[in-house]
Amino acid sequence: SEAIAAFENALEIDPKFHMAWNGLGATLQDLGRYSEAITAFENALEIDPKFHMAWNNMGNALNDLGRNSEAIAAFENALEIDPKFHMAWNGLGNALNGLDRNSEAIAAFENALEITGDQFWPAWANRGWAFFNSGCYIEAIQNWDEGLQKYQSSNRDYRLACGRLHQQKGDAHYKHRKQTATYFESFPKAKASYEQARELLKSPLIPETYLEVMQGLITACHSLGDPKTSEYLTEATTVLENLLLDNETHTEIKLRLQRKFAGLYQLEVDTLVKSGKKINALEKAESRKNFCLQWMRAGSPNRTDSPTYLQIRYLLANNTATAIIYWHLSPVFLTAFIITPDKFKAISTPFTDLFPNPNSPSLENWLTDWKTNYQNYCKTSKEQSKESHPWRQSMMAQLQKLADILKIPEICTHLTNIQHLILIPHRDLHLLPLDALFQPPFPTLLQNTEREQIRTISRLPSAQIAILQQQQNPTETVPNSLLMVEHSQGKSALKYTEIEAAAIRQFYPTQRPSNATTKTAIIQALKANNGIFHYTGHAYHNTEKSEASALILASGEELTLTDILQLNFVNYYLICLSACETGFTKTGELIDEFVGIASGFLPETNYIISTLWRVDERSSALLMIYFYQLWKQGIQPPFALQQAKDWLRELTNGKLSRSAGKITSM
Repeated sequence: SEAIAAFENALEIDPKFHMAWNGLGATLQDLGRYSEAITAFENALEIDPKFHMAWNNMGNALNDLGRNSEAIAAFENALEIDPKFHMAWNGLGNALNGLDRNSEAIAAFENALEITGDQFWPAWANRGWAFFNSGCYIEAIQNWDEGLQKYQSSNRDYRLACGRLHQQKGDAHYKHRKQTATYFESFPKAKASYEQARELLKSPLIPETYLEVMQGLITACHSLGDPKTSEYLTEATTVLENLLLDNETHTEIKLRLQRKFAGLYQLEVDTLVKSGKKINALEKAESRKNFCLQWMRAGSPNRTDSPTYLQIRYLLANNTATAIIYWHLSPVFLTAFIITPDKFKAISTPFTDLFPNPNSPSLENWLTDWKTNYQNYCKTSKEQSKESHPWRQSMMAQLQKLADILKIPEICTHLTNIQHLILIPHRDLHLLPLDALFQPPFPTLLQNTEREQIRTISRLPSAQIAILQQQQNPTETVPNSLLMVEHSQGKSALKYTEIEAAAIRQFYPTQRPSNATTKTAIIQALKANNGIFHYTGHAYHNTEKSEASALILASGEELTLTDILQLNFVNYYLICLSACETGFTKTGELIDEFVGIASGFLPETNYIISTLWRVDERSSALLMIYFYQLWKQGIQPPFALQQAKDWLRELTNGKLSRSAGKITSM
């Protein structure tokens, strides 16, 4: 942030200083702000189209966004200006590799190595992955071994280079076990390569690379059941904590390190579970979740200590028919903590396949397929094609597989006489309809009538959120007013939002901003009103920058997560976000916790209704209208939402006609 300020000062003095634009872009790229970085590089190139470094940097930023074809063009521009620019050859290879053009990528990396006399270690590292991705595992290992032999010990970055190449070997050995049933060969080889990298990096310490290596080493040892796991974990976490306690380490760097190496803390939870210290494991998992939530809401005045196990259990003190299912996902294991009024259990299962089985996939592989299919579904433009898309058609079958992977039937054996569930997911589990796995008509639940007694299910990012909600909202006072914001104007308006808004206004006295289309008016209205906030229209989740995720307003402006985080919703009873992807989360940036639009309204409000994916506007409108109808009849929101879901699932034209008649007669 200080570097950005310095570059901006330079550009205020001389807006045509292309090197300052390039430096600004490089800094923004380091912070993961890729779109802004690309704009800065474009400004540099507009001033000097022959500035090959800016072309190269733009290519790298485009690569980071997955825009490989555009990246290739940028690198080719850089090489047209300077054919001997080895960094551009390396970047070009990475972009080609991203498009599975592996043989061309290998040739590009070889050009970089020829130019540098085999002394550019990133090209050795990347060429190995081009071999690996083309199915040539042996050639990849041979490539890294050749690089280790040729890299000169007199080179100033010798330890870093060789440590990195050993790290690539470790990563490849570990990943290779997914492609073949070579567990007994691959994991020990991975461990040996990581240990060689560790020796090169630890004295004198090259801290960040060392921690990357240690995270891989501990993961491999965990998978092997190696007794040195705890020793290595202590060693790595000590180094990390020393970096975080060092007064010379900038605050932004400390935050980045904690997020980047969250896997070490997650592995620590696994170790505690394995040693029988379930309570300590749960408290560690909760602490990490709340660290991420507090980082997101850095300006919040309510910064409290993470709760203890006894405080978490107290959530059930007056709810003898309620249970908490609390998941924790590490690089190695998935653990489900089951907290009921009379017991505390922990069930752990491997996250990855030790012995790959296509008929029984791991959670890792299941998640990869689910997210890939969802992205393909989103690219489908025609509604008819969406309805027949495999992601929708195979959903029940896929969720059945998920239930088996998550051991839902086993979890359900501990839920006798439980009527209410609090689900606390972790990482990618936030993306999934977990509540569906615990309720009919899901097949795994029909075998036991007691399991059908579960009446309501709520989801929260952490136990601390539930505790804060109890403290801030000790009683439930049903509101009598509603603030409605709808996107029913303009070219991108959804026609069913107008129907939805008109129907809901019949149930509650409705407030609308004086200028309902502008961001300023809506923010002022959110500050002035209370009770219920209902938004219906367009929304999207920004996978590059979560805080830029937004509700799209009729004016074309966006109410972003950053805007929402500046507001206080303690006077709101219900937030209803009837739009696409409002409950969606990104896990790459904060890999411990939920970071989506809905998270911005926590923990002040009692209830939030949001969506996990891109929803059909007709179904969404019907669900919301019926939900409000049930709520107006005195049914509390969790029960009303569940009944509305059940109603929609079984809806016919005749039932819809009768429901519409009831609404219009009120």
